[in-house]
Amino acid sequence: MSEEAEHITKTKFYFEIHSMAWMNKLIFFLVYFGHDLILPILGKELQVPPHYQVVNVSSLIPKSYCEKSTSAIGSQKLEIVSRHGPCFPNAKTPTSDSEQLMNWDQVRVRSINKKLKKPLEGKYDNGDYTVKIGLGTPRQDFYLMFDTGSTKTWVRCKSCTKGCKSVAPLYDPSKSSTYINNTDGCNGPFNVNYIDNSSIKGIWGCDTFTGDNKGLATIMKFQFGCSQEINGDFDDISGILGLGKGEFSVTSQIASTMEMFSYYIPSRSSLTGNLYFGNEAKEISNACSSNKFTPLVEGKYPENYYVDLVGISVAGKKLNVSSTTFTSLGTIIDSGTVITRLPQVVYSALRDAFRQYMLSYTLLDEVDELMDTCYSLEGIELIALPEIKFHFGKESIIDVTLTKEGTLWTPHDSNGSIMCLAFASTKDFTIIGSVQQRGLNVIYDLKGERIGFGTNCPTK
Repeated sequence: MSEEAEHITKTKFYFEIHSMAWMNKLIFFLVYFGHDLILPILGKELQVPPHYQVVNVSSLIPKSYCEKSTSAIGSQKLEIVSRHGPCFPNAKTPTSDSEQLMNWDQVRVRSINKKLKKPLEGKYDNGDYTVKIGLGTPRQDFYLMFDTGSTKTWVRCKSCTKGCKSVAPLYDPSKSSTYINNTDGCNGPFNVNYIDNSSIKGIWGCDTFTGDNKGLATIMKFQFGCSQEINGDFDDISGILGLGKGEFSVTSQIASTMEMFSYYIPSRSSLTGNLYFGNEAKEISNACSSNKFTPLVEGKYPENYYVDLVGISVAGKKLNVSSTTFTSLGTIIDSGTVITRLPQVVYSALRDAFRQYMLSYTLLDEVDELMDTCYSLEGIELIALPEIKFHFGKESIIDVTLTKEGTLWTPHDSNGSIMCLAFASTKDFTIIGSVQQRGLNVIYDLKGERIGFGTNCPTK
């Protein structure tokens, strides 16, 4: 028996469920782990081996009310809210979690359109995170999805003639005294094409950009797309705030000296997070108890942020997948994708290992179209969750442990009775989505050409 097989055998959880008419409790007995370590679960007491964490199932379920950020640090920030959480004005709740993820393309990957000879941007998963910004004088407010995978910013415009139906507000350039569309960089056709043949068409324009906080620097003559034709299902989004690399990115336009930005994606949709710029991104980074950085690397698409993901561990054991399998296709870190996608061979290894360590719990069949590893947790208060760790870097490797919220996905309509491994497979390169970034302060050090992951930061 191999060392890995022996480890898996020793950590298998076996249990018996005894029902009692006078007591609505589950009693679990787990077998030996290693050197005489017995793992009992009795009522609310749970002890677990190394590389596991005890998770209260109720802690993963969003509240019905908005839990505002309590961070006192920073004025150069934008508040992050989920479009489907109670902090979003008139939030629309999907009828099911699959609807939330599947309305948009399942895979947010870039490809090359042979006719257009330019990248196609993957369409957005529904269930995205937004920030509130203002355009124009007087200010017109919009909640835009912030996206590190897109360079261009666009908003729905009142001049829209196709696919315009939406409850979201429309930008009206005629009401802004600072709108410009007749100078270089502020005119001409605007186009964004997506992998499923949907698209945004309109015109380039410029106007005054302001954040939701007065401390954030105002951008005069901010370049963005004013959408006039919307082809495809974009739900009710007001538009996209592009934080990718390139001259049209917010990071390029906000200030010539802007060297860093960071964000904290909240652990559940009833919480808020923050998007920080400049010196305050540095301040937040310095206030974290731990920061780990890995270099940005070159990739196929210059607008994206690439890192070297070289391995993944589950419950302290590294997957039996070579590092070249990860690095040969590349890894993009992207705030606009929700569920992380892995190449099929990597995903299969992750899924199989995770299932082995979750044998105590009932695996469900065909619960979700996108995620194939879902468990029934009906009546269970505490679970023993195996730790998932990402390994980054070819020369100097850093280890980043996912939070419990970055491991499991809770369907909206399950009320916590069903939870899924928040990963899916793809034929293409790896995309690290927003779910796996939950609970981490993700730092984009543009000057240092590196990405960092901070823990225990004052950003909640």
